[in-house]
Amino acid sequence: MSVFDITGVFFRECLFSVVHVHATRRIGAEGCEASRVAVRQRLNTRGVMVCEPDIDPSILIHRDPRAWEELLGWRCIDAFLERARGVGVRDLPGLVDYSFGAPSTMWILLAGVEFEGECAPLWEDYVRRRRVGMGARTPFPRVDVGVELDVDIRISPAYLLLPFHDVKRSWQRNAPTLLKYIPEIPTAVDPHYYISMAFPPQLRGLAERGYVWVANTKSRDRRNHALAEWLYWLDHARMPHIDLMLGRFVPRSPLDKLINDCGGASAGCRQNKRRLNCLQSAGT
Repeated sequence: MSVFDITGVFFRECLFSVVHVHATRRIGAEGCEASRVAVRQRLNTRGVMVCEPDIDPSILIHRDPRAWEELLGWRCIDAFLERARGVGVRDLPGLVDYSFGAPSTMWILLAGVEFEGECAPLWEDYVRRRRVGMGARTPFPRVDVGVELDVDIRISPAYLLLPFHDVKRSWQRNAPTLLKYIPEIPTAVDPHYYISMAFPPQLRGLAERGYVWVANTKSRDRRNHALAEWLYWLDHARMPHIDLMLGRFVPRSPLDKLINDCGGASAGCRQNKRRLNCLQSAGT
């Protein structure tokens, strides 16, 4: 490496540190979160920006720029923005809107981003291998509600990140109830709007009983966690497990308050194990 290359890398490191530390202060992060952000201000050995997300790729259908700042950080956001400029995206709100409106195309934009950290394998699976876990991500507390529903939806909204025609058979096997009303899932054309319009009203109305209640109803001896995730996502345009992590879960019933009783925490310092244990042990 020449002296000019070394100088260039050093300059970029300094510049990114100033910009991102400023961004961290702007959203009110302190203490260990600031330290985590500082650690992330680096390039890999090939001079490529390193992205170390604190969340799985379902953040891409989570319409809350604050959550992107807290769980992705500006290192990831800058890398994403750099690749989204070709489709007219210029800032974080625009990036969030674009991703939310066309989630199954995001793997194309993110090709070339380097991922590190605990969540890196999930992002690598999505971006490089176009694989996303089908099941629900929210650890709803177990409560005995004693209700059986004639529903077969075992696919989380996060599956919208994959082009529908590439995984149509999975939808047919694991979400036939949805396909009965929405034969072509619009994963690249404003899916939230079109699915909201076509989602069966009798299922949408179940949200009034609360998301924890829905999650603990059973269908074919399975709890309906995925259905509860769909209802929350349709109501709020956000993924429930992400709102839960950040203490922003919106309850619709007294039973839902079991989740908020476990408390919220910042992205950088949260005690995920404690929260998970709290949710799994909650009940009536």
